[in-house]
Amino acid sequence: MVLKDNTCPQLLLWTGNRQDAADRIHKAIVETTAGEKRLLPISKPYDGTGSTRLVQFDTRRPVYRTRADKCHISHVVADTDSWEQKLAQTLEDMEEVICYVKNQRLGFQIPYCLDGAQHNYEPDFIVRLDDGHGPGDPLNLIIEVTGDSDRKKAAKVSTARTLWVPAVNNAGQWGRWALLEVQDPWRAKQEIREYVTKGQAVAAAGVPR
Repeated sequence: MVLKDNTCPQLLLWTGNRQDAADRIHKAIVETTAGEKRLLPISKPYDGTGSTRLVQFDTRRPVYRTRADKCHISHVVADTDSWEQKLAQTLEDMEEVICYVKNQRLGFQIPYCLDGAQHNYEPDFIVRLDDGHGPGDPLNLIIEVTGDSDRKKAAKVSTARTLWVPAVNNAGQWGRWALLEVQDPWRAKQEIREYVTKGQAVAAAGVPR
């Protein structure tokens, strides 16, 4: 154990600190075994696979009307002034995007732990795109638009990237998944394409992604 300034082993006696330390150790172990299909998901005993077909709800918020050939849900609800609309428009303009959806009222959640308490993380968008494998083997890309960074956001994204994505990919039942943090919605097209290009290079080198 390495103790830095103003710390002591007794800090681990606090439940929140102890759980946080255990969570970090677990993620570190998973990262060092990348490529080994040891981590598997525990799916719901019922309704394990969701769908956009049955999504229907009302809202008083501003909305962006989607293209029917790109999104099953007729509108994207704008929880902010502009970035949801901009990202939806960008995804619709990208030829490689097969379809997309804003993750709202879908029931798509990723569990994570923070300070010893269990929470559920709802990513911003889910995008199905052709990353070079052809439309028959699309990449399901979770997109999280990152604004101000904090511990909660970091815990969500870290858990999704380090634990959830590898587990789902190892299961092999729901296609290929990945997660991308978009730093700027006005550069989303560039960031997505850079991510896909990097993934293609990694795959060509035979390195686990």
